[in-house]
Amino acid sequence: MRLDGRGAFCETQIMPETLPALIFDLDGTLTDSKPGILSCLRKVLEAWRIDSRGPLDRFVGPPVEEWTTELLPEGSDEARAALARDYRCCYDREGWNNNSVYAGIRELLVKLRERGFPLYVCTSKQQHFAVRILDLFELSGFFTAIYGDRAEYSSHGKEDLLGRLLLEYRLEPGDAWMIGDRIFDIRAGRSNGVRCLAAGWGYGPPDECAQADAVAATPAEVLALVFEETPQSGAGDAARALIA
Repeated sequence: MRLDGRGAFCETQIMPETLPALIFDLDGTLTDSKPGILSCLRKVLEAWRIDSRGPLDRFVGPPVEEWTTELLPEGSDEARAALARDYRCCYDREGWNNNSVYAGIRELLVKLRERGFPLYVCTSKQQHFAVRILDLFELSGFFTAIYGDRAEYSSHGKEDLLGRLLLEYRLEPGDAWMIGDRIFDIRAGRSNGVRCLAAGWGYGPPDECAQADAVAATPAEVLALVFEETPQSGAGDAARALIA
């Protein structure tokens, strides 16, 4: 059975007995936040007189706490925390809305919601920023929960964030997909027993995407791949007809 675009059930196609939970990353997956992130990074590094020793793109994706360690390898915990605060102040002031939704994302979310998929967000971005950004683009309503990092957490790694989400919302790892663009999303999925779908339109290089269970080149491919890779979902013509 399936739910078609008119809200009526159609019995001609094969559906999974249980639709998998789809857990989306935010930066580089739902929205293109790189312009705002890099603008604030440049300003903060210039103010601190820090040489990044290479392109700043590598800092888009991992938690802030990870790149402050790289940029201040000999720095104290207090200095790294101050650098993180300065960056977040800039992001809070101007960086967060220097952002845009990727083409095809809204259409994908509409289709997924129509078909009854439970949708979540799991991001290394701090919770209040994630909610603010999704509210700005009127995407929040698609998701059962928006799960971001919090200052009080003892660990800021994506693996632990995803583990918290699975536990809090009682999601079975085998019945879920982590959809994200970077190796951090793939590692988080692997460590929690969750299948990984790489968002090939995001920031991750091909060698990172290749480590996922499947790769979608565009948002339009996500639904087909989820059905093809989900047990009991049917295959071939049935799966293709379902997403038409």
